[in-house]
Amino acid sequence: MKPSCCALLVAQAFIAAPFALGADGSGLTLSGSASLGYRLTRDTALDPSKLNEYRDLDSGALTVFDVRGRGDSYYLNAFGENLGRDDQYLDFWGGKYGDFRYQLYGNWLRHNFGSGFGALSPYSGIGTGTLTAVPPFPRLSTGNWNTFDNGYDRQDVGGMFEISMQSPWYFRTEANEVRRSGIKVIAGAQGTSPGNGFVDLPSPVDFTTQNASFEGGYQTKQQHFSVGWMRSKFSNDNELLRWSNGFFAPAAPTNYDTTVLPPDNEFWKLSLNGVQKQLPLESTFAGRFTYGKLTNEVPVLGTMLSTGTGAAATTGAFPSTAPSSPLFQGEIVSKTAAVSLTSHPQPAIDTRLYWNWSRKDNNSTALRFSPAAGTGLVSGGAGTNCATNAGVAAPCVPELFNYKKNNFGIEGSYRLNTENKLSAGFDYYDTERQRVDFDETKDRKFYVEWKNSSLDLVSGRLKYQYLERRSNFVGSTDPTVIDSFVRRFDLANVDQNLVKLVLDSSPAPLLDLGLEAIYKNNNYKDTILGRTDDRRQELYASASYGDPKSFRVMLFGDVEFLQYDSLHRVGSGNADPSAPPSPPPPAISTTYTWSAKNRDHSWQVGLGADWLPTERWKFNGSLIYARTEGTVDFTKQAAAILNPPFLFPIPNFDNTRRVALNMKGAYKLDKNWELTGGYAFERYRYSDIGFDNFTYTVGTGTTASYLSGQSAFQNYTVNIFYALATYRF
Repeated sequence: MKPSCCALLVAQAFIAAPFALGADGSGLTLSGSASLGYRLTRDTALDPSKLNEYRDLDSGALTVFDVRGRGDSYYLNAFGENLGRDDQYLDFWGGKYGDFRYQLYGNWLRHNFGSGFGALSPYSGIGTGTLTAVPPFPRLSTGNWNTFDNGYDRQDVGGMFEISMQSPWYFRTEANEVRRSGIKVIAGAQGTSPGNGFVDLPSPVDFTTQNASFEGGYQTKQQHFSVGWMRSKFSNDNELLRWSNGFFAPAAPTNYDTTVLPPDNEFWKLSLNGVQKQLPLESTFAGRFTYGKLTNEVPVLGTMLSTGTGAAATTGAFPSTAPSSPLFQGEIVSKTAAVSLTSHPQPAIDTRLYWNWSRKDNNSTALRFSPAAGTGLVSGGAGTNCATNAGVAAPCVPELFNYKKNNFGIEGSYRLNTENKLSAGFDYYDTERQRVDFDETKDRKFYVEWKNSSLDLVSGRLKYQYLERRSNFVGSTDPTVIDSFVRRFDLANVDQNLVKLVLDSSPAPLLDLGLEAIYKNNNYKDTILGRTDDRRQELYASASYGDPKSFRVMLFGDVEFLQYDSLHRVGSGNADPSAPPSPPPPAISTTYTWSAKNRDHSWQVGLGADWLPTERWKFNGSLIYARTEGTVDFTKQAAAILNPPFLFPIPNFDNTRRVALNMKGAYKLDKNWELTGGYAFERYRYSDIGFDNFTYTVGTGTTASYLSGQSAFQNYTVNIFYALATYRF
């Protein structure tokens, strides 16, 4: 916890303002509460950053206030919690009925990453734009590494003002500023390839985003029309990160590699909105159009640290990237349009028609890089994208991503009687894009749903949905290239079936039961290599019994199953997955086909109770147990012969267990004062093949990898005791 004097002063101003208004004869009637207490936290975590990932649970003061003022003409509200903590929140809003309203708020948050309170790095200069290895790599002993706080603070402060002055015309403006400052780990490749190892880089975060918007319009019960404009400006104080590359550092620790960080940019958008109600057939027509533009201007790196020929292959050189322009000027134009018509032509019939259109045009500088052969900036294979053909370097031509989307659909419902309602809909989505594998996708989705409440004890609804996706493949058709067989599952042809059942029942007084079941299957069509199938199932059940005014107990359980199958080919031999392994047995296979079966299981159960033994006493409690298990099974091509460690199954693919117990009691001394005390216990355990038996270094020499410890030490156990006094008025 890092107390903020500024936040406390703001909080005092927020609290004082309502009482001052009430004292000057404004006619406001004040009500609300103010709470002050203390929290004692005791944890046994090697690294408590997971415990405090998005919250501040340190021992210290607890503060909450909630003030409401109501008058004949004016109203106001003030709310605040966790004052002076990393996760404090302040909100102050009010106005004059029918004339104007306003809001001021501040929202603070700290995002702690894994090992955030003691991450390690072989670099000095952490928090700046230059990371230096002193002494040079390799640095396999962590004894002389530096620690750093791996996380960043986020502060969002803003406000709103709207005025209408008892007329249908209104004007609204909003503004806020979001600041993020701290450290976030990114990855860098040693040498010029991840095959030489990698390193966790503590990258500085010093981002500021300023947003402002204006909207004016006309609004009645029958119509609404508005015009809006917004602007967002993002700035980064460190657009480049220079760092000692471990592959070259033994010879020259100040031979800095360069990683490009998010650049400054600016976005603005114009929007038009309209709604017309009370049309024939009890219809409502709504439409929206937006036009936006994102721009930036970034100098292009003219040289890059790379391998070269001769001594430069290990000491590093800075060959020219030979860009077609020294300056990249980014411009992305986004346009959207949407219309919908909802109608109620008959008492039992409801309909909806809609159309959505969007387009993104990338008008940025079309850069071309023409590095020379032998510089390490081009690959050794044939092609036209940073490759060499017959020893001659071909240009590197980055792609400019554009797309256009058309979406329309129809929905309708028919009430057969007061207990039965039938709904159905059809949705069509056509997307055209620039991509190396699929340039167009057509999605057709149909659903039908039945709601029934005719039974005295049970009401429910049953929904079936079918999705068909068909994409146009424009990738390689060369049977010697593996991409000819790969179909990436995000756009691959697929047939999806989804069934959802929801049941609610009250079989006896004070007893409520609920059940929800979901089944979804994706069958990927025409996929030779890639994901071929996935199945998802979820079952949720709940039960509650009792009178909320005296004693009530609640129980719930949720279980989810996910399995997805995939087929892959490895090696540089024959790319056809149906081809036999090579070289032929009994030689060790270097090219072969293998499959994977991923399974993810998760379930949780919870028990809660509310007890009000007297008018003065109130008790609440809950217990939740949650667990996730991920496994992967591998199967190799039948004739393939592999070296150890073969393809062993993975039993711990992001496995977690969490137990959380909360108990709270409150005693009302009188109509103004209430005392609250509570205890919370939480235990979290994490196991993953990527982090079990964690070490900060992997490998030796110049190709060693260096890790920071992020996400490696997530286990924690915490006991929390707290007491709070609340004054109500």
